[in-house]
Amino acid sequence: MKRAVLLLIILELIIFPIAAQAEIFFNPSFVISDEEMTDHLSLNLAEIQQFLEEKGSSLAWRSFPDYLGVNRPAAEIIWQAAIESKISPKVLLVTLQKEQSLIGDSSPSQNQLDKAMGYRCPDSGSCSPKALGFGKQVDGAAWQFRQYMDNPGDWHYQAGNDYAIDGWLVTPLTKATAGLYNYTPHYSGNNRFWQLWQNYWGRDFPDGSLVKTNDSPAVWLIQYGTRRLITSWGALLSRFDPKKILTISKLDLEKYEIGPSIQFHNYSLLQDPDGKVYLLVDDELRHITSPEVFRVIGFNPEEIEVVEFSDLAGYKYGKDITVETAYPTGALLQDNKTGGVYFVEAGLKHPIYAREIMESRFPKKVLTQVAPEILDQYQTGDPVKFRDGELIQAQGDSKVYVVAGGYRRWVKTEAAFAKFSYKWDNIITTSAQALTVHPLGEDVE
Repeated sequence: MKRAVLLLIILELIIFPIAAQAEIFFNPSFVISDEEMTDHLSLNLAEIQQFLEEKGSSLAWRSFPDYLGVNRPAAEIIWQAAIESKISPKVLLVTLQKEQSLIGDSSPSQNQLDKAMGYRCPDSGSCSPKALGFGKQVDGAAWQFRQYMDNPGDWHYQAGNDYAIDGWLVTPLTKATAGLYNYTPHYSGNNRFWQLWQNYWGRDFPDGSLVKTNDSPAVWLIQYGTRRLITSWGALLSRFDPKKILTISKLDLEKYEIGPSIQFHNYSLLQDPDGKVYLLVDDELRHITSPEVFRVIGFNPEEIEVVEFSDLAGYKYGKDITVETAYPTGALLQDNKTGGVYFVEAGLKHPIYAREIMESRFPKKVLTQVAPEILDQYQTGDPVKFRDGELIQAQGDSKVYVVAGGYRRWVKTEAAFAKFSYKWDNIITTSAQALTVHPLGEDVE
């Protein structure tokens, strides 16, 4: 085990600087999804008002004539436009900042307010006098975004077509993205929209996601609604595949509460203050009941790490390891007559329905052939599932799922795939039977 730890330390020194170079980039072909564009109930009136106040915007305390000339608070004008045109108020708020910095500016000029959304204010000329004024700008822009969604064929930029924009090849993946280019026909403006959207709203990542930000090499595991810091690359390499790390915005990361850290290598031997020694297997602590177990099973007492109770927070307690325990770290066994493969651990044999599951979950374990009589000694447990965070699809089926909490969640659109910075190379193609081991969860959109 010491040689393995030394190897992990060497790999840590090699890989660490490489991983630190990863960055998150704006994908000009995907700015936001159609669902995000049209989610007109994403913020209610009170939430819009709260957002403006939290950002220190002067709009939080100002009123303007709406498009009918009725004086209303700015938040109400935004909310009303969103409801009437069925466009997300988040889109309107981002556009107010993108066009005239009205979210962050505590004392905007009248010119900024008159051109609040940049509606009917082309780069090549002056604004239409009929469209000037905060109320008219917000209502007009919301109406315009709705036209892009309802009549996408009437506009220059359309989803699925290729365009050269400011030296970039852009193929809008959503009607919303195409609409944003029709509204602002250049790369920098839509890059700014995307950056603001990420800063304001962020994304929710499925359990099992490995993530980092572009300004830090620290890697976190998203699990149970928290982020768990993986404190060393040795610990990471003993459990996870570094190729699966997603680089996300700092805002996306910091909206998760910090959970217990992951600081120990898999199969570490840990001794608590009471003197009890445990074998760590993934997120489970298995008590080694006596020194005799070390001698019989072959553990080395010199490799025990003394820890505090707080270090063990976040781990579950599994079955004890006794001298009768076979395969305390688990074993891959194959029936030498039927060819069936099982993961045997804690007195149970768990069927593995596809080689891809075996390679995903147990890449470092050796498959051993045994007689059926050996396997008959164990009761059958639940089938082994893919590790959380894996992208999977069935042979002959274009649907891609992400595994989270043991469920398979359909990544519903190509836009959703791009939104979460997933990589096509990480998709695992497997059998339909292997997919059905994972019950369906909520779609990822």
